[in-house]
Amino acid sequence: VLASRSCPEFCTYCPHRILSTYRIRSVRSVVDELEDLCSRYSRPYVVFRDPLFSEQRERCLELCDQIAARGLTLTFEAETRLDRLDTDLLNRLYTAGFRAMSFGVESLDPATLKKSGRRPIPQTHQRQIMEHCRKLGIVTAAFYVLGFLQDDWNSIAATIDYATDLGSTFAQFKMLTPYPGTPMFKQLDPLLTERDWEKFDGFSPTFKHPNLTERELRFLLGAAYKRFYMR
Repeated sequence: VLASRSCPEFCTYCPHRILSTYRIRSVRSVVDELEDLCSRYSRPYVVFRDPLFSEQRERCLELCDQIAARGLTLTFEAETRLDRLDTDLLNRLYTAGFRAMSFGVESLDPATLKKSGRRPIPQTHQRQIMEHCRKLGIVTAAFYVLGFLQDDWNSIAATIDYATDLGSTFAQFKMLTPYPGTPMFKQLDPLLTERDWEKFDGFSPTFKHPNLTERELRFLLGAAYKRFYMR
């Protein structure tokens, strides 16, 4: 289900904003669709594909109220930013059926994030939200990006350490990929070493990194997954 499209944020590496500006559906329209799903399936599992599901707090609360008012029984997951969540909102979402979420952490270094157009989220808030999700039983999946221009071996190692310490249920690590159409693509165009668009998959080096070789990037990506899932 799509309750909104595109994203109001300005991360220069993200492809969500390439084709359209951010826009939302009415809560009534979304709940009408959920009600139709509930009429066809017993306790459906709904995946909201919005890039930033909880951008508007009051809208999320209205959605929860409407789900309750119509007596809908469903389970759902969504992607969002952790600074667009708080414990009270999580409680309301959980009551409505919220059981899993994905979110971006990307890098441990706030300065690196700012240079890529992403607003950093304080670690204290990230940990608070993770702890409350564990308390409620909400499954969490964190996204991390390795290979920002400012990255080196030590900064990526620190991000991997933080991922294991934050302790989300799952973690996805990817290499920085300058998708065509993004501001990051224009910035890195002189450094591109790959023009086969099928290699722009998030797991293959596509540009000459100033501090790390392709071999080192591949090693660190593999090390991130081994460190997180084999610990």
